[in-house]
Amino acid sequence: MGGAFRVRRGGTNWRLLVFELFVAVSLSVTYYFLVENFAVGSPYNTTNSWVSTSCSIPAFHLQQLGDVWKGRLWGLLLSGWLFDFLAKNYSFGVEHYECLFAMYQGIWLLFLFLTVIFALRHSLFINLGIFAGLMYNFSPASGMYFYPWDLPATLFFTLAVLFFERRQMWLMVAATCVGCFFKETVLVCALLALFAGHWKWWKRILTLAGIVAVYVVGKKLLLSQLHFQAAAFSMDNATNFGGLLHSRILLENLRNFFSPTLNHTVFANAGTLVAVLVLGWRRRFLPYMTVILVFLGGQLMYGGFTEFHIFMQILPLSLILLSERWQDYAGSGAAGKSSGGSVPAWAMRETFPVLVPLVIVVMGLSTGVAAWHYYKIVKVLKPVRQIQDELGKSLFKKEPNISDLKAASQFFQTKYNEDELNLAMTRTNDQQICDAIEAHCQFFRSRYVETELNLAGMAVAGHQFSDAINHFQRVLELDSNSVPALNNLAFLRAAAFDPGLRNGNEAVRLAERACQQTQYKAIVPIRTLAAAYAEAGRFDDAVATARKVCTMDLAQGPKELAARDEQVLEMYMSGRAYHQKAGEVP
Repeated sequence: MGGAFRVRRGGTNWRLLVFELFVAVSLSVTYYFLVENFAVGSPYNTTNSWVSTSCSIPAFHLQQLGDVWKGRLWGLLLSGWLFDFLAKNYSFGVEHYECLFAMYQGIWLLFLFLTVIFALRHSLFINLGIFAGLMYNFSPASGMYFYPWDLPATLFFTLAVLFFERRQMWLMVAATCVGCFFKETVLVCALLALFAGHWKWWKRILTLAGIVAVYVVGKKLLLSQLHFQAAAFSMDNATNFGGLLHSRILLENLRNFFSPTLNHTVFANAGTLVAVLVLGWRRRFLPYMTVILVFLGGQLMYGGFTEFHIFMQILPLSLILLSERWQDYAGSGAAGKSSGGSVPAWAMRETFPVLVPLVIVVMGLSTGVAAWHYYKIVKVLKPVRQIQDELGKSLFKKEPNISDLKAASQFFQTKYNEDELNLAMTRTNDQQICDAIEAHCQFFRSRYVETELNLAGMAVAGHQFSDAINHFQRVLELDSNSVPALNNLAFLRAAAFDPGLRNGNEAVRLAERACQQTQYKAIVPIRTLAAAYAEAGRFDDAVATARKVCTMDLAQGPKELAARDEQVLEMYMSGRAYHQKAGEVP
């Protein structure tokens, strides 16, 4: 950087440092206001708020998250704690949720900026690049997801690399171990231990194995206390090794990779994802390029290449490597001179020692607060789990019969109503008592929904469609966003054999909600929506929707089902609605 902002080699320009701190704060504030608009989610998709509040004690619903998300527990605990803490102490309510969500994201981004500022002399270039790379997450193509683990994982990923660069190996190990509980992909930084040239090979291998063991054992122990079962590595919600190696994700990613679209991966991270793969190949960058390639290989096998928020984790590292190359091309030579040995001489600031206590504080707070909130969750939910274990022996058989399910439904309904009444009548300043009652209430409500869905399924199988409709309606009274209840009730209202059960307008309303909940990506609700349109007499809409189903059949459906959908499409084109035949089960 030329002119007035030139940095003296071996020293620190404090005016430049203050300016960079001001820029970092400004960018974090800007990010706050950008994220705030998507705190509750995007249209028809409330994933952001649903995930971020999953470990809020009054609304605890971690059990409803996929296995791949349960292991990212530290971010969920921190975002849940933030919401509960401010709601209890500062009267922040649901109406302030957007503010809390954006504040959480902005603080983590500020920590990342501070890390780069205190570590590297080219921090202004790198931080502006990080901010530019994050902007693609606001494009409609990205889905606009802002999870509570992505930015913390990016921070600890970057810290692990910086500490390795300074040969502060135990700090590198600590940053990797903390980061992997935010997101398991931080584990790829453990590979850096294999490049620790000043260590013997046995020590490198043991360090790598130890970091992986900390994550695997820690995840199992944490989730077991919450009575959750999840695989150690549960990419795409895989529950076994065979599911982990499923080829579906790989083929889908390869198809997306070779499809020329405006939301292509080459544009992720402001283009640095491609740039570092082209320009980053230097012998002294080998450890970091290895980490980047393993990370990208893991995403190709287990992640979605169209989910651009995933790639932010390697964004700072990519920019660090590119800034070094930029200095080389600019002819400064400062970045290219080696200090001897196998470790490259990056443009490190003399303020790097300030980073160490800052990181220790951040790691201590993030793990300490998460551990405290975890302890509170376990303590509050313990009575609920004991009841669950007692019920499990009598009501949750491997193949429950209808009398068991009816008894369970009645029990859960009674307990749910009791807890709702207790919560309304409670007049106490002890928030923990209220939290416990609310947790009980949420538990019995979820189990009540589950048994009602099972009863509805049994009623459908027994051709008791009127009973099934009653059970589905009861589910929707408790959970208005239940996709199985919305879809199945809509189908019965659209295509039931008994004309007295059909109601085209209600079927359309229910089916459209089911499609909205699944973002119009699931074929079954779309097939139901076509039948609902036809029953309501909207045959143009039915034909257009059925054609979309037939198109999806080509990519997803078996040939037999595709042929049936073609026949149904012809019915709609001829102005006839689809109705079940006598004895047919939907």
